[in-house]
Amino acid sequence: MNSPDHLDIDHFTAAPQRRIGSQALIRDETRGRILLFESRRRVERGDVLTWNLPGGCAQGNEDPQAACQRRIQEKSGLLIDPGRLLVMHWQPATGDTVEGHNYVWDGGTISQHAEVQLSAEITQYRFVARKHLTDYVPESLVARINAAFQALGHTHTGYLAGRAG
Repeated sequence: MNSPDHLDIDHFTAAPQRRIGSQALIRDETRGRILLFESRRRVERGDVLTWNLPGGCAQGNEDPQAACQRRIQEKSGLLIDPGRLLVMHWQPATGDTVEGHNYVWDGGTISQHAEVQLSAEITQYRFVARKHLTDYVPESLVARINAAFQALGHTHTGYLAGRAG
């Protein structure tokens, strides 16, 4: 009896390609607004929504929490010690991206006057109220941020699957 092709693949030595995004939910200490960075790459390619949570992609064999800290420091000069995992969001592949997992860590609070030194990857930053998120980020990120806020008030980690919006 012939077995289906997918059963002949060794997923431990020939694992499928995936990307790992690692971000932090950082709020300003007085009003609870969310820190967002505007991506130069998204601006230059003409995206409508060009903002994202601080963080970035992990390198091969890099711990996602360490990647979050590294990418925030590289992009902004901020030294954030990511706290507990708030959300894990699995997203399927699209025409231009491989499937991936996006982790959101508790980045705590910082002063709205914190010294931020933007790298060339970031055009600007700002603190945004939750009610205005849809003006800056795609629906899938709004869902991720809302799940992160929900997890902040509980002891569980949120999980999202698929693309919202």
